[in-house]
Amino acid sequence: MTQLHETAYPRLKADPSAQDLDEIYTLTPDEIAFIDKTVKRPIARSAAFIYLKLFQRLGYFVHIRDVPSVIRQHIVAQTGYRPARSDELRQFDRTTARTTLITALRRYLNVRPLDDQGRAWLRHVAETAADSRHVVADIINVMLEELVHHRYELPGFSTLDRLGIQAREKIHDVHFASIADQLDTKVKALVDGLFKVKSGESSSTWNLLKREPKKPTNKETRSYLQHIRRLQLLVDQLPTPDIPVPKLKQYRYIARSLDATEMAELKPQKRYALAVIYIRSQFAQTLDDAADLFVRMLQNLDNQARNKLGEYQQEHLQRTDRLIGQLKEMLLAYRIDGTDHQRVEAIGGSLIAEVDDLVAICDEHMAYAGRNHLPFLIQPYKMVRAQLLNCIEIVNPQSSSEDDTLIRMMKALQALRGIRHEVVPLSLVGLNAEEDFQWLPSTWRKLVISERADGQVVAINRRYFELAVLYAIRDELKSGDLFIQHGERYDDYREQLVDDDTLNRELAQYGEVTGVETDSRAFTESLKAALLETAEAVDAEFPENAYAEIVDGRLILKKPPASEPPPGIRAIDQLITEHMENISIVDVLIDTERWLQLHKLFRPLMGTESRIEELRPRVISTLFCYGCNLGPTQTARSIRGMSRKQIAWLNIKYVTEEVLEKAIVKVINAY
Repeated sequence: MTQLHETAYPRLKADPSAQDLDEIYTLTPDEIAFIDKTVKRPIARSAAFIYLKLFQRLGYFVHIRDVPSVIRQHIVAQTGYRPARSDELRQFDRTTARTTLITALRRYLNVRPLDDQGRAWLRHVAETAADSRHVVADIINVMLEELVHHRYELPGFSTLDRLGIQAREKIHDVHFASIADQLDTKVKALVDGLFKVKSGESSSTWNLLKREPKKPTNKETRSYLQHIRRLQLLVDQLPTPDIPVPKLKQYRYIARSLDATEMAELKPQKRYALAVIYIRSQFAQTLDDAADLFVRMLQNLDNQARNKLGEYQQEHLQRTDRLIGQLKEMLLAYRIDGTDHQRVEAIGGSLIAEVDDLVAICDEHMAYAGRNHLPFLIQPYKMVRAQLLNCIEIVNPQSSSEDDTLIRMMKALQALRGIRHEVVPLSLVGLNAEEDFQWLPSTWRKLVISERADGQVVAINRRYFELAVLYAIRDELKSGDLFIQHGERYDDYREQLVDDDTLNRELAQYGEVTGVETDSRAFTESLKAALLETAEAVDAEFPENAYAEIVDGRLILKKPPASEPPPGIRAIDQLITEHMENISIVDVLIDTERWLQLHKLFRPLMGTESRIEELRPRVISTLFCYGCNLGPTQTARSIRGMSRKQIAWLNIKYVTEEVLEKAIVKVINAY
């Protein structure tokens, strides 16, 4: 059962402060007048005041026996009547007069009890909430918000808890059935086979699906790309789940936490649905990993080329000095007094080598001038060309705009894959010199394009062209102009945008909730006004700002000087350090966890109640494992009484990225 404190369900403080009593439980003249007019008996009048103020605080009517005496006394003392005895009030709680009084209070407060029609409505609210939430406490909070909004009296907490659990299970069954019903007998047999260990193998295919990429060596890259191809063959036979993203993520966490044996023991519909969801999510993850691998390999090429450029320039400093010396001699020869013919002869006499040789040396120097590292990419590129092209073939980027230039370039890459010639005619790859190279930056253009003497482009340098396209793909993936279908981090951002019908239907409510203007003209005007106000405030303070100035039309920010520590602060710090006791990391974790109650954030991913009797020490050992960057085996050696499996089990069954994020935020806010 969900714990009361995990939700927003209102409850009374056992010992409220004086400020709480004044702010929450003080009667107004209108309330006193209403009770005096409605109720005549003194005991009933006292009970009415208590019921009224407690309902305003809680949203439901309580029995007087459950109200702390300090609250009862504070409320009754304001009426000016003789305080009723506790036993008299408790006796009134058991009479039919209580029902009549509560009916009158409901009319005054404009609330209604939850009838059969209201329960059906609340069940629908719970199911709608369960479609995007997994934790029952979150579903209960949505029901509470809707009940208050629609002026309903809050039902008992157990009723809400039961509705939340039923709604979640119903939504699970609907989602699981929607996926499993799309699978034929052949695919179901294929899925069931994932949970069996084949002869001669040490692990099931299900466990192999959970493989993560390792250090991107050539061997590992080839192996991982083969793993992606196998996944792709599997995914091609599976349906695409039509499930809200939050539920999809939760189902993925559940499937990830289950091993092959546990999956095989699930009900068929649940087993098939979780398997389909996890396989597709793993495929999406591997596509993202392949894209990351592609980006990292290009970055490694970049680093190697820049290092080679630095080494090259260091080695050829003498040649640079030689060329500068030659230029000086030519300038001095040009400055002599005499005719033009004599100057030309003097310049010719100053040359230290043949003209063609000097031009060749200058061309080589200019190729690497300005820190141009691109020529040094060729050598390391040869080693990873196949892996890079494999990555592109597997992830198959698509354009998110109408510009399909890079799509055509990728087709040209595939056409060039089996070609070994350094210079390739444009006709061989189906490219047009005037239309297909406008995207090329000037630094790449002079390396890629091969021109005839008349300036006409007829061919391309194959390796430089491939590199230019690969680097352009990398940049477009990062910017979102290219996307990876079925991926997650590199998916099509347009799919996350709502359609026009949804926009028109929900825009007004969005503006009401957020306070943002929904009229386009009013929205832009408010932004302009806010920008103008901020700009004027910055301008007014700018002359007094010692750390900002405008130089040559550009804003320059200065780093504020470091403040000098007060005299003696270092000595005090040293004394404090010397007198501090040495405390182990585990002791610090224990104290912090007790203070912040972090173990309450960790729940079973399945959504069931925790069966661990001592959850706190298990959470502390897991945090110790994370904080010290240890594995479960190393942690088990450091903490007595816990095995490697126990430590790893909590991480698998209870922990998600969202849970860790909540724990981090809680610790940061507390400190």
